[in-house]
Amino acid sequence: MYTESHCARRWNALMAPGTGDVKAELAQEAAEYFGSTVDQILARVATAGARFKNEWQDRRPDPGNEQALAEFYNNSESELFELIGWHASDPIHYRTLMCLDVALGRPGRQFLDFGSGIGSDAIAFASAGYTVTLADVSEPLLAFAKWRCGRRGYRVRTIDLKRNGLPPSTYDAAVCFDVLEHIPKPIRTLGRISRSLTDGGLLFVHAPFGVDPDRPMHVVHADAITRRMRTVGFNWRGDLEADFPSWLWAPRVYERFELSALDGLGYYLYDVVMPGSIGSRLAAAYRHLKLRRPARERADVR
Repeated sequence: MYTESHCARRWNALMAPGTGDVKAELAQEAAEYFGSTVDQILARVATAGARFKNEWQDRRPDPGNEQALAEFYNNSESELFELIGWHASDPIHYRTLMCLDVALGRPGRQFLDFGSGIGSDAIAFASAGYTVTLADVSEPLLAFAKWRCGRRGYRVRTIDLKRNGLPPSTYDAAVCFDVLEHIPKPIRTLGRISRSLTDGGLLFVHAPFGVDPDRPMHVVHADAITRRMRTVGFNWRGDLEADFPSWLWAPRVYERFELSALDGLGYYLYDVVMPGSIGSRLAAAYRHLKLRRPARERADVR
């Protein structure tokens, strides 16, 4: 179903409806937005990756300080152009099409683009009738992404994550792509996203944890989330990933569920602290006590 050529045609039609050339139309959009020429934009895009890395090395923000990191991204002069180059050339972005197809099979049409970048994922979901919210710490990125959406006739809401939180129980689907490796406490961020989703809402996640010499702003090097997803209210839905192709570095799909503090503690003990046979026995004992509790409560009432 998802051949690379089919995805390319579909993606190009969404991102570059005029010519089918994503790089050319992104450059034209940026030129229009910045009041520049296409050649000037392409020149900035060509050197943006190296300049973004140099910005990090020159400013050296504390990788454990969320506020310092947010200020770095908010003040970057090259990130937007680095993202334009990436979105114009990397087929990894076809993943959004597959996530959209999965989400369309579920109820609700409120969408959160967490770490929204230049807004390409938002455009894809808006084109399918979703009400879109862009959320990021970078004001330049939020402004450009909102403008791109508006240029296509899509009205979107923006949330500056430096100043505002996410509304509770609002979104039916969310993507969080290539964000969590930039955040010193990614599981806390996932908890915030969980609380913003409706019960049964879907989260699509991709986080390339690991040391990357070309991207020193990836501050989390070990997988900090996979074993802890249930502790913040997410069940993995591998069945919804069944059609994702092997040629794509595809995201994981999670479904949000209501989570009590006690259940969160139980999942933490079972999944993180004591995985394996001991955790299994503790989990079985916990389920037994949980099933018996209503009977005791009814007996107390009588």
